[in-house]
Amino acid sequence: MIRGRIACMLAFVCLLVGGDSRPGEAAEQKLLLVVLDKVSWYDLMSDDVQAPVLRRLAEEGAVGLMCVRSARGHGGEYLTIGAGSRAASRLDPVTRTNAEADAYQAGEVVRGRTAAEVYTARTGWRPAGDAILHLSIGELVRQNASADYPLRLGLLGRALRRAGVRVACVGNADTPAGPHRELVAIGMDEQGRVPLGDVSRRLAVRDPTCASGATFSESALLRALRRAAETADLVVLDPGETSRVESYAAKMTSEAAQAERHRAIEQTDRLIAQALSPRSAQQWSALILAPSLREPQAGESEVGLAPVILWSPGQEPGILSSRSTGRPGLVVNTDVAPTVLRYFGIEPSAEAVGRPMTVDQVEGSALERLGGELARHAASERARRQVFRTLPAVATIALWVSAFFLLVGERVPRRLRILIRGVLLLLLSVPAGMLLAAVPALPADQILLVGMAAACVVALVGAWTTGWRLGHVLPCLLLVGLLVYDLVRGQEMLYWSPLSYSASAGARFYGIGNEYAGALLGASLIGAASILWPRDKVGSGERIFATGCLLAVAVLVGVPRFGANLGMSLGMAVGAGVFALYLGREAMGWPKALLGLLLATAIVAAAVAVDVLLRGVEASHIGRWVVSVKNEGWQAVYDVLARKLAMNWLLIRVSSWTGVAAAALGVLGVSVAARPSRVVAVLRERAWLSPALIACVAASAAALVLNDSGIVAASLALLYAAGALAYLALGDVGLEQ
Repeated sequence: MIRGRIACMLAFVCLLVGGDSRPGEAAEQKLLLVVLDKVSWYDLMSDDVQAPVLRRLAEEGAVGLMCVRSARGHGGEYLTIGAGSRAASRLDPVTRTNAEADAYQAGEVVRGRTAAEVYTARTGWRPAGDAILHLSIGELVRQNASADYPLRLGLLGRALRRAGVRVACVGNADTPAGPHRELVAIGMDEQGRVPLGDVSRRLAVRDPTCASGATFSESALLRALRRAAETADLVVLDPGETSRVESYAAKMTSEAAQAERHRAIEQTDRLIAQALSPRSAQQWSALILAPSLREPQAGESEVGLAPVILWSPGQEPGILSSRSTGRPGLVVNTDVAPTVLRYFGIEPSAEAVGRPMTVDQVEGSALERLGGELARHAASERARRQVFRTLPAVATIALWVSAFFLLVGERVPRRLRILIRGVLLLLLSVPAGMLLAAVPALPADQILLVGMAAACVVALVGAWTTGWRLGHVLPCLLLVGLLVYDLVRGQEMLYWSPLSYSASAGARFYGIGNEYAGALLGASLIGAASILWPRDKVGSGERIFATGCLLAVAVLVGVPRFGANLGMSLGMAVGAGVFALYLGREAMGWPKALLGLLLATAIVAAAVAVDVLLRGVEASHIGRWVVSVKNEGWQAVYDVLARKLAMNWLLIRVSSWTGVAAAALGVLGVSVAARPSRVVAVLRERAWLSPALIACVAASAAALVLNDSGIVAASLALLYAAGALAYLALGDVGLEQ
């Protein structure tokens, strides 16, 4: 019975692949976008859930993990899908309602007036025959007016309306606490209008057996869906049952919430089968996704990435990807609008920052591979939280203690100096250790264990082989070597390292993030100074070689196909330029110094530009920015700088890495202001350490200005500068001999 129903349904689902769509075919190709909010892959694939349709679609279709980050981390997920760019929707502190959900049928009565009357009074626009109206479109526009990146609410609905593609929204997630018609934010145009569909309260009925006290009316929902499907080309369907369950899950026991969640998925699964089977004469494609995440239960694996399913009877199973992430199996919610537009033969506008999804073929079961990826993401995320909670705190304490010890001088007991040097050496070794821990797929606790064990080995080998004199050199050079190798080979270690960026947070998906870029900046400069240390004077060949290596690393970090971090690349170019000036050992003056810095920056920028030209504007986000500058002129440059400054100021106030930067500057400040005898002796003995420290500070300042989270990069770069200086200055001559 179930197998026959599935076969019947699948016969009427057609391909969703953007490259096969052409303008003018919208009437022949139809798309059903099903919203299954607040569910995870663990929910959908659980053995306790009887959802044969969804399971079959996942097994035979294309599956992926979706980052559902919105502009402020929560709220606005539906708006983000409809805009193709991160949007926000804040909760009203008085009514406890979300403006994103405030949509009604045009004739539905809202506080004594029809929704059409309320809409006209609030906006000054007339519905013009549209079936559904978003009454808070003005408020949503104001809430997102301060966005310093391309954002147009209703971009998807606007583009479809202009192209003659008819849109319908069907569904209702209302609870006794208030309306929940967030699905309208996906299909509405920029004026908050949807031409077809039904989201009225008649689709929901009272059900005392449910925790929310309501459920959807299957008969009413099917009738509304069939009416919409007769004339609509895109139907956004949200039965609302999974959303209702999650809105009351906090008031339930874990067992009851899980049972309710499973019931909601099964009920929705049956609805999908019944909804699609009667339309045998039409071509329908199906895209199933969860716009937002539910809270994980006690003892449950992290559910930081949401499910997305695309089933295509004409293709082999595969995994979804997009150029937004550059990672097979991982897409972003901003990719949904461009995917839908490309399906209907409409080229996405520059205001949509996402990219169309594509299907990658894989060997074996795509669903099993995705399950392995999900488990690894969960383990990495748990390990990452521990690292980011512990490492900044330990580094801050160790650096401030080091600054105090440098001030006190010879009165510090030898054993305490040995202890703090060991801690500093271990801190400098942690980034390399965490990279090595990312090579195998491990549980979270083992990732941390292997990473710390590797860091200890690196620190001990570095100290033992140099008699403690140059223990910091091996951690620096090893980190540079590992990062260069990984950038060239595909960034696998960077992607999975717990000290790197988070896929679920959506800050970066490929290349090198600011965490490791900052560490690479500091390690490369300190490493270069350490290699040159035995020589007070170096030849021209050595100068060229050292400068070339530093610039090569800077170029690698900026080139889209490798590092894809232009801001950090320019910051590293500044560091390379300053260090190169000291290598020249000439009194160059400000004009020549500025010229040298500009030349280094120009080399990096030229390398990035060549890569963008060769690979096209889709090479990375850099390419998209180049197009924005071409189209908008200096305004695009201003917008980027404003966004970076605003993000930096926010992170400086709230980030734990700010304490690391302050402590590192404390060490360097004590060294400059108090000139402890140990510091003076170290700088006199190691002629190239002082230039490296100055270059690192200059490059850190540039990185702070040029990056969204520049305080992170600056902190890790300064950790290597101040950590290496303190490690050397607190050394015991008797021990090192």
